[in-house]
Amino acid sequence: MLERRTQAERRSDSQARLVAAAIRLLGTRGYAGASLAEIGREAGLSRGLVNHHFGSKEACMRAVVTAIRERARAHLSSDLRGVAALDDLFDVYFGGLVDREDPSARALYVLLVEGITATPGLRDAIAETNMVVRRLIVEMIGDEAADPDASAVVVEGILRGVALQWLADPDNVELAAATDAAKAAVRGLLAA
Repeated sequence: MLERRTQAERRSDSQARLVAAAIRLLGTRGYAGASLAEIGREAGLSRGLVNHHFGSKEACMRAVVTAIRERARAHLSSDLRGVAALDDLFDVYFGGLVDREDPSARALYVLLVEGITATPGLRDAIAETNMVVRRLIVEMIGDEAADPDASAVVVEGILRGVALQWLADPDNVELAAATDAAKAAVRGLLAA
């Protein structure tokens, strides 16, 4: 006999399906192609449920940013610290760019650009994500840097900059070589 799911379980499942659908659409069609109607259709649900659960496209996109951030953090090893943790971060972050099965990285960059250009309502979600990433990097660095906060800004800048270049021109950016160079640059930063 099948167990009946609670309203909270059905709600959580619907929200997860809508967020996953939004990520897929953002990663393949961009912000404009991720309308509420398309998100509902992609999730196999109605557009009305997107409005019901999130209230607006911006609110849905903020949930997407949070989901992507949490998904990425789950892929990182919690046992590593220092340079080894940063190496893992670079591998996971840049590996996510080329993962054709998971459009999360592409979706995040669509939202990063959208948040600083046409949809300033996303800016706070992006700023929060940046802060969370920097805090994570500070934890990884530990006492290996004279100024962990400034080092975290630089590491995040390397992550974002290399990713943007590769997303814009993957045929002319050798991501593996850039990953190795980024790791070497961070080792130099921490040694300084």
